[in-house]
Amino acid sequence: MTVYYVMLLGLVLCGAALCTLKRNRIQDGIFLFVSFIVLGTLSAIRYDIGFDYSYVYAPIYYRMLNDTTGELLARIGWEPGFRLLLRVLMLVSDNFQTIFVVTSLLTIFLIMLYFWLFSPNPLISVFLFVTLSHYYCSMNFVRQTLAAAIAMFTLPLMKAFLKKIRNEDVVGSLPFAGGYLAVVLLASSFHMSTLILIPFFFVNLIPVNKYVLAAYTVITAIIFYNTHNIIEFVTRYWYQQYALYSIHMQVGFTPQFAIAALIVFIILFACSERLVSRDKENRLYVNYAFFTFFFILMGMRHSVLDRLSLPFVLLAPVGIAIVVTSLGRRLRAEAPGISRNMAIYATLLFTIFGGGLAIHHYALTMDHHGVVPYQVVFNQPFYQDYVQRLRGDQVGLPVWDAPEFEPEFIELDEELFFNEPHHPEVGLTDDDDLTEVTLDDFIDLIDGELRE
Repeated sequence: MTVYYVMLLGLVLCGAALCTLKRNRIQDGIFLFVSFIVLGTLSAIRYDIGFDYSYVYAPIYYRMLNDTTGELLARIGWEPGFRLLLRVLMLVSDNFQTIFVVTSLLTIFLIMLYFWLFSPNPLISVFLFVTLSHYYCSMNFVRQTLAAAIAMFTLPLMKAFLKKIRNEDVVGSLPFAGGYLAVVLLASSFHMSTLILIPFFFVNLIPVNKYVLAAYTVITAIIFYNTHNIIEFVTRYWYQQYALYSIHMQVGFTPQFAIAALIVFIILFACSERLVSRDKENRLYVNYAFFTFFFILMGMRHSVLDRLSLPFVLLAPVGIAIVVTSLGRRLRAEAPGISRNMAIYATLLFTIFGGGLAIHHYALTMDHHGVVPYQVVFNQPFYQDYVQRLRGDQVGLPVWDAPEFEPEFIELDEELFFNEPHHPEVGLTDDDDLTEVTLDDFIDLIDGELRE
């Protein structure tokens, strides 16, 4: 975990030097460029980091290079945008690390670009991006985080649409609605989960006030205690690989991340007056924060539902930065001395940095995304031991390549996979369409990990 803490400390010190006193757009840009280089490089040169690295992307890329028919890529069922990206990468390089270099740099670039365009305090945004585990998620859920980074740009389009509607310019709002749909479709070409933003376009038309929040609370409670019935209906017709007897449905996450998401929502909701002081449509950050909490909470029931928070969660660091900056301006306009706003400001900063570090330490200790310990690629045997292991022992191959067997499905213990730092979801992935795992197949995969 040391490398992550050194990285975080370096970014905080750099941000403190550039983005606190006498800051300007150029200094913000320099800090975000440094953040892009540091975060992007650390992710790009990782080796066997993220559960999907060894069990999905590395072996599939290697096998695709030897698949002249294209049958394997068609069977996997990945979205067309990502398939096209893989085709282009295979023309350039036969090294499967290329996937992680390109997706890492592209994902981090899009997120830093959004921070530069819309965050009034890049230091806080980058700090929360790392400490709330969004960065570590990008090392595991490769396709989905890239899609979520693209989908971030739907929010400014939604804001522009709402401004036109508020000014009764219905015709003028249509290009922004079309742009919103186009960005969602582009993002969904890398991961279909972002299509959830289409129905939420209409949900976002409703501001989250105390009455709406009361209604959302009741709806959330009803859904939370009836998730099995809803999931059973959904998986009967769609996403059969996530049926109720699969690992993704049988286990749920511990509540720490839901608590963190709830705190983020409470901050934005309680400070909504500050949030909308410069732009009324900033209230969308409150909406997105609630939807983030909603899906993370549902992940406590079925872990896969947590994944639906990704199209919303990356925007929280910007919303919090807007609140902090607005309160800071209010303080500077006040007479010197201790005031209520100063107490609120100090409490908010303590919550952000203290709470952020706490959830960061918990995330790395539990290691839900398989990022500990960190390894770099340069001293690793790409086309020697590692590839030979994939070719010869079949260890690490995804479940869709397993031989035919009787469907003797097993129910896995939540403690094994979600509360222990060194027991990854061996042979399973949350980022792809997989079939269920049998007892024999699971034991073989575990045995292969132990031999490592």
